[in-house]
Amino acid sequence: MKVSTVQQAGKDDLTVASPGTCIVTATVLDIYPPDSSLKDSWCFKYSCMALLQINTIKNCGAGAAGMINLAENTEVYFTFTLAPTDSVDATIPVHLPGLKTGDKILTSLHIHPAMNDRMSYSVYSYKLIVD
Repeated sequence: MKVSTVQQAGKDDLTVASPGTCIVTATVLDIYPPDSSLKDSWCFKYSCMALLQINTIKNCGAGAAGMINLAENTEVYFTFTLAPTDSVDATIPVHLPGLKTGDKILTSLHIHPAMNDRMSYSVYSYKLIVD
């Protein structure tokens, strides 16, 4: 596995999981369309949700172990969208290349409790994996 040299900045260093996160490798299975109801969000114009297949769990921080089911695909919210960040807003401090279906990534998956004993997942940064 070779990780791209695309530089990223932000709250994730993608080597050590902080509390409530797991460092994972994943494949983008589907990218959902933008949500036209979110008029005060980048998600109005750019897709923010994707379906991921979590391939491997590298490590998890406190409170996150056992919160990812490798047997199920996972819906994930991308905070800075799935588009290249430079095209979304030049002031975004994280420089991400954008994703398409089939891309493989290394990311820190943030795990949040949700309704009915479910979890929701979000991504702040990622690196492309080049085979």
